[in-house]
Amino acid sequence: MLENYLQIETLSVVVVGDLNPIIFQPFWLSSKGLIRENEAKNAKIEVIHNEIVKYELNDWLAIEVTKKRCMLKTSKKPYFGPLKDLAVGIFKILSETPLESFGLNHTYDLTLKTKESYYKFGSSLTPLEYWNENLDDPRLLQLEIFEKERKDGQKGSRRIRISPSQDQSIAFGVAFNINNHFDLISDGKKYNFIKLLEENWNSSFKLTETMINGVLNKAEF
Repeated sequence: MLENYLQIETLSVVVVGDLNPIIFQPFWLSSKGLIRENEAKNAKIEVIHNEIVKYELNDWLAIEVTKKRCMLKTSKKPYFGPLKDLAVGIFKILSETPLESFGLNHTYDLTLKTKESYYKFGSSLTPLEYWNENLDDPRLLQLEIFEKERKDGQKGSRRIRISPSQDQSIAFGVAFNINNHFDLISDGKKYNFIKLLEENWNSSFKLTETMINGVLNKAEF
């Protein structure tokens, strides 16, 4: 059902730890064989600073690194695999970097096609008639669900947010944002980022799509 409404699928890998942003410059990635030299030369630099590094590579990947957070992000599905390979490559080289957690973040921007469907979808998630007595035209702005303890044996959590799409080109757009969070330090133990990323990569996509299809199938719109 998802494919009938999907407009844009975005993926980001966010790694939290003790980072040195200035290392993550395009030419450092190129010198390590992680990206091509022409990608480094043509990178669209927004800022290179000791506190933050932010740029885009050939319109397919956005990179933003602060002292506590590294984000790799793309909205082009053919590059989901290369994004993972880049994340693995970076932290293989920076294997001594202290890491605390990471997230696989999936955003699906959907069009519900009509004003009526858009309104009915929001009302099916949270019945808006509850508010009719005091509000003239109640609408659902954002719904957030948090799974505190996972039952799949992983140390971490999941957060699901449903809100209007931020892309103004999508008519009657709704965004599903699902954060699949993994702790790398838990109960006195340390877990390997690369191992967990590889092991959970495919299942993270499967889970998010199953979850969204479940909501769409149950919602009345």
